[in-house]
Amino acid sequence: MAVLLLLCIAMLTLYFRESDSGLVHGVQGVVLRVVAPLQNGSARATKPFRDAWNWTGDVFSAKSENAKLQKELEQLRAGIAKELTTQDENTQLRALVALRNDKIFPGNARLVTARVVARSTTAWYSTVTIDAGSSSGVAVYDAVVNGAGLVGRVTKVDVGAAQVTLITDQSSYVDAMVVPGDAKGGAQGIVAGSVTGDVTLQYVDKNARVKVGQYVVTSGRQGSVFVRGIPIGVVESVGSQEVELYQSIAVRPFVDFRKLDLVQVVTR
Repeated sequence: MAVLLLLCIAMLTLYFRESDSGLVHGVQGVVLRVVAPLQNGSARATKPFRDAWNWTGDVFSAKSENAKLQKELEQLRAGIAKELTTQDENTQLRALVALRNDKIFPGNARLVTARVVARSTTAWYSTVTIDAGSSSGVAVYDAVVNGAGLVGRVTKVDVGAAQVTLITDQSSYVDAMVVPGDAKGGAQGIVAGSVTGDVTLQYVDKNARVKVGQYVVTSGRQGSVFVRGIPIGVVESVGSQEVELYQSIAVRPFVDFRKLDLVQVVTR
């Protein structure tokens, strides 16, 4: 390095004399021939260090860019999730409004919109808790519906919340009928839940004509807590035996209880 430094100083000294003599140019040529290999060697020796420095800089730059893109991606996901949630709620609300406009409920009936905030700890979610209670006019035995049909009935009430027993619960019984019926009217019976969450239409006379695909709705018979015509489900299977007095009818509820969210309480 010392020799290189001395040669550079000598070269600069000769260069700045601004002499056109052949001797000066000859010396400069000799110096360049001597210095060039040294420069080439030093460049090769320092190349790994330069590459390492550049690589380190690129890594930090890439990490910073990655963090920025990750933040933007999280914001985009949050926005999409919010939009999908809003669309789902709008769909549910439109279904509730459509059910209300079907004029199933009496003109003096008031529907209180509520959200499901808790479910029972059993595997079949036989009860749910909603965020509307006595302060909103909700009372025990009030029917609970959503845009698809009958959800259940209110069984416990607090000031700001209420417990709803679903139609799939083993303690649930709903007066129901099959539509469309024949000239004598639709077959009538009782929709009952079970410990497994299955729903059946019970106490239907074995001579009554019931077909797979027919709808089951509330019958609204005198003394029932449910008004007439609330959709319950569709007949999935029909079976009967000679020794039995009644048919064995399986019903698939219209309501998807796994996705239960917005509901309405039909206050009386």
